[in-house]
Amino acid sequence: MKPFKIDLSYIRAKDVKCPVEEYTEPVAVCHAMDLREYEMREFDFIKGKKVLIAKQRGRIHALGSLCPHAYVPLAKGVLGEGRIRCPWHGACFNLETGDIEEFPGINSIPRYKVDVERGGLVMVRARVKDLQSAGRLQNMVKRDPENPLVYLIIGGGIAAEMCAETLRKEGFTGRILMICKESYLPYNRTKLSKDPNVTMKQMQFRPKEFYDEYNIEMILDTEAVKANVEEKSITTSGDVRFFYDKMFIATGSSPSKPSIKGIDLKNVFTLRNYEDWEHIKEASKVKNVVCIGSSYIILETAQNLLTYTNTKVTIVSRSPVPLLGFGVTIGERILKLFRDNMVTMLMETNVEEVVGDADGNVIQLTLDDGQQLPCQCLIVGIGVRYNTDFLIGSGLPINADGSVEADMYLQTLIDDVYVGGDVARAPVHSDNNRCSAIGHYQTAQYHGYIAAINMAGSRLVDLRTVPLYSSRLFKISFRCAGTGSYADIVIEGDVETLNFVAYYLDNYDKVISVVACNRDPIASQYAELRSQGRILRRHDLLDAEKPWTARLKGPMKCY
Repeated sequence: MKPFKIDLSYIRAKDVKCPVEEYTEPVAVCHAMDLREYEMREFDFIKGKKVLIAKQRGRIHALGSLCPHAYVPLAKGVLGEGRIRCPWHGACFNLETGDIEEFPGINSIPRYKVDVERGGLVMVRARVKDLQSAGRLQNMVKRDPENPLVYLIIGGGIAAEMCAETLRKEGFTGRILMICKESYLPYNRTKLSKDPNVTMKQMQFRPKEFYDEYNIEMILDTEAVKANVEEKSITTSGDVRFFYDKMFIATGSSPSKPSIKGIDLKNVFTLRNYEDWEHIKEASKVKNVVCIGSSYIILETAQNLLTYTNTKVTIVSRSPVPLLGFGVTIGERILKLFRDNMVTMLMETNVEEVVGDADGNVIQLTLDDGQQLPCQCLIVGIGVRYNTDFLIGSGLPINADGSVEADMYLQTLIDDVYVGGDVARAPVHSDNNRCSAIGHYQTAQYHGYIAAINMAGSRLVDLRTVPLYSSRLFKISFRCAGTGSYADIVIEGDVETLNFVAYYLDNYDKVISVVACNRDPIASQYAELRSQGRILRRHDLLDAEKPWTARLKGPMKCY
């Protein structure tokens, strides 16, 4: 590889003077002795606002009290070394700056000024504008016409969006182009299966004015069809060729369809983008909707259709239980949860044929036991394929499954080409840095963040991925942290009442992942423990007098 290169334009960008900002008058919110070392608490501030006060290494910090992603009180979360982690979805905020460092979410939290008086009173002042919302946009630079560098981003999802934003936050003043296959600005596609009434405006990360202001050029409704890494070029579906200095590939994946007769009939859908969901909503206003698969997306979609259409919904899966990766015991309880909520669950069942009428509309399914299942709308969710066909013959090696290898900095085997999101087969910190392609929203966003920092060149940051994702099934929350192949499961709590934590252990009795059901913030606590380098073992789970979560209260050491 070439030597590490630095874009010196960030130095010039950092010299730009910030305008003088208006602050509130100092307010006494607590006494320094009200908090123990490595403790954080909420206190009343001004105008009905709360402030989060944290004490770490003898210093008092004051920050916004809510996670701007889902407006969760951060005081219920985890105070790690130098940062705070949200109790629900695991977003992390720097204790010194309030800047977001792990995800989901796109905004940071306010960082307030703190003075501890001689008598111990903690006096807090806030920027007036920071009181207007829970979130804060970090300082960003704009394009410098004198900077000739061009950074090209292929993709329009969360990894691509976060890469573009972070490049500007890191001081990159060159040209940024985003080539997006869809005709929409980047949006949160995970909401498609979670909220039946969500609108595009509600899903979009940023408005058009944001991209215009920070000179992020959005090339919508355009697909990359050919790449040449030797000449550093991309050819698009419009037969336009773009040249780049550095490139970030985040093209994601597309749903697969099974090789079944009739699978291409009308009213047979997969769910990936906004238009898919709009078509599904319209087509599902029928008597019988069938979903093939038992993944999170299918389960969420099935419950949403019940809410939106009040139709009969059937799930057909070859698996014995939903979410079999969680283990049979938990899968059986989720199976009961769906049956209790009037979803017909046909497990260990295959669809042999999709049968249509004379007009080409699906009317029924033939199952492997010979049963004819009525169906006027079919939704398929059985897997994905990576969107990397345009890289074939590009000079960039791709794996047999279409994924692309990446190192600790998300750089590929080709200099100046980075990759992230679904298509990246990258090291996973919580799984001993084994390389995996993780198809999670939070991981994709983190990839975009890390890749952008390393592309900008002002610093070099390692990838420290701890996958964390969540779902809400019939008002029951499931949080999952970690990944890897497990040999045993230890369950603490009651699966039947849906109040438990499942610990997944490898052959060395090391916990590699957890699933927490209605037990916040356990998943976030485990994610923080692993991200800081600590290991959780079987014997740590058995010590009732010294719970492992207590180890989060003090400075963390790797061992």
